[in-house]
Amino acid sequence: MNRLLHQRVAPALLIAQIAYIVLVGLLFALSGPDTAELDHTAPSPTGDALFTGLLILTVLAMGGGAALLGWRRVQAWAPPTARAAWLGALGLGEIALAVAFLNTALQESFGPDTLIAALAIVVSMAITLTCVGEVQRHLRSLRPATQG
Repeated sequence: MNRLLHQRVAPALLIAQIAYIVLVGLLFALSGPDTAELDHTAPSPTGDALFTGLLILTVLAMGGGAALLGWRRVQAWAPPTARAAWLGALGLGEIALAVAFLNTALQESFGPDTLIAALAIVVSMAITLTCVGEVQRHLRSLRPATQG
């Protein structure tokens, strides 16, 4: 069951997260004009660049994590320590994502956004647990075998 979570479910959840990011990005891009220009609250160009860079970095981390967890060729190619570091960083990112969704859910009144946030928290925690399991497996492999 644990291997099923690591090799099938977690990569599918990561791909679903990437698809969600792309879908939300497209919906915002295709929606009507932004009222921030009218309100004079548009973000600075530096803030825009930082947000875009962070978004790209997040998608790359998720895509790499999906490949490391679900694609045997990538698993064999990646050095174990680099794989554990990547998945550890991805796990921390997923925790941050879950906290952000929790913060959003607590600030909103109950509705569709709350349900989406709850689902996102569950997905992020499942991915985090998978990453923790893989990092623990790597750390156990570094310990010398005890003879008893």
